[in-house]
Amino acid sequence: MIPAASLRLQLGLSLLLCAVGPALPAYAGPDTSESLFAGCTAGPLGTDGWSYECRDFNAIISDHPGISAEIVWKHSRRTFEEQAAGRMKFEESSATLAGRKARILRASAKGVQDPEKSTFAVLTVEGKGGRRVLCKTRTAPEQQALCERVLEKLAGNSWQADPEAGATVTKSAAILAGRELSTPAGCKLQAGDGDGRIECSDGSRLDWIHLPETSGLEAFVRNGVKTIKDVALVAYTESRIPCAIDGVRTECTHLRLLEPSSRRDVYFVGTEVRGMAVYISCIAGNSSRQLPHACQQVLSFR
Repeated sequence: MIPAASLRLQLGLSLLLCAVGPALPAYAGPDTSESLFAGCTAGPLGTDGWSYECRDFNAIISDHPGISAEIVWKHSRRTFEEQAAGRMKFEESSATLAGRKARILRASAKGVQDPEKSTFAVLTVEGKGGRRVLCKTRTAPEQQALCERVLEKLAGNSWQADPEAGATVTKSAAILAGRELSTPAGCKLQAGDGDGRIECSDGSRLDWIHLPETSGLEAFVRNGVKTIKDVALVAYTESRIPCAIDGVRTECTHLRLLEPSSRRDVYFVGTEVRGMAVYISCIAGNSSRQLPHACQQVLSFR
């Protein structure tokens, strides 16, 4: 059986949107609070971690059980590069964060005076899996120093830690293109601003995210397919099949994962729904041949 952890690695979607998201306010002076995260708003990244929107920076942390830091790095960087489409420049380095060796990627816009910079790091948490952390702030030296403190703090956290002290946790409804989704019995909802996940006790899962524009959808589908192929470590078949998201006709990429004694179906699709660019992935339950209940409310086949 494919372990659930192997299917847990996400595409860096919320992470990437954090990196290129809304502009930060002008620097408001040195941080003097007891906690770096005092006054921040924290939102869940599925079941993997937390995103933080703060006065002077945005940040994320996500932990991926049973998945190596090398795989987390590979797929996260690929997502960055595909979504950047040549508009960003990247600088790679290495460092030690909270006593752990980390690979570092710094991203900023090409050819313009970009007032903001994102610093992304991947490291190993011994005996657990890969961790990724990101901080975005303005390019002023004092704010870059602030981001270094943020990354150091997040890198040293315990595994799948609670939100940072001082942050206010937001709880969002499951909204897909303006429509609220239901959470079936036996399932748990994790939803943020523009994305979400419904994960069920049988191993099935629905993930969705809203993108700024439809031009990014193809890359998300492609990267999702590559990620599952790499982490599942089983034979598979791949096909394109007619499908619909909330009645909008399109095509899904269908992966059938062939375990020694069973199979598991995974679907990826992105299209415009009610004027919004929407990406979803649907993972069937362990050995189930039915479309999961969580997915049935948005995904259909024709």
